[in-house]
Amino acid sequence: MKGFKLDRLDFEILEIIEQDCSKTYAEIAESVNANLWTVRDRLNLLKSRGIIQGCKGVLNYQMMGFPFKALIQLNLEPTQLQEFISFVRGQKNVKNMMIITGSERIFLTVIGSSVVEIREFIQKQLSRFNVDIRNFNMVLEEPVR
Repeated sequence: MKGFKLDRLDFEILEIIEQDCSKTYAEIAESVNANLWTVRDRLNLLKSRGIIQGCKGVLNYQMMGFPFKALIQLNLEPTQLQEFISFVRGQKNVKNMMIITGSERIFLTVIGSSVVEIREFIQKQLSRFNVDIRNFNMVLEEPVR
């Protein structure tokens, strides 16, 4: 990947697909004032270089029956980290996991149909790993996504 440098067009394309990855090559090309085939080639190159790693829909969990979202910061024994990551990948209600710096090492975003459902997930599932929950917050709204 040495020698590869993003240019203005790459950044314009990336900004557009970050906002809406369902846009067609033609729509993107029109927005950035470029040829459709140039946009297609750039997107393919950005994918092959690992800059674009996927495309996901932005879901309205509330409309799907999951109106509650919790942000959980926790710690666990380093020896459990890989097993915990594997476990979290299999949990449909965990929408995000980050390993972060600071006194709380793991950050989870968890959705649920009720606060009780989220609490039970913590008590029944996370407790298997003897986690130390350092922070637990419920999201009230997300004005910027």
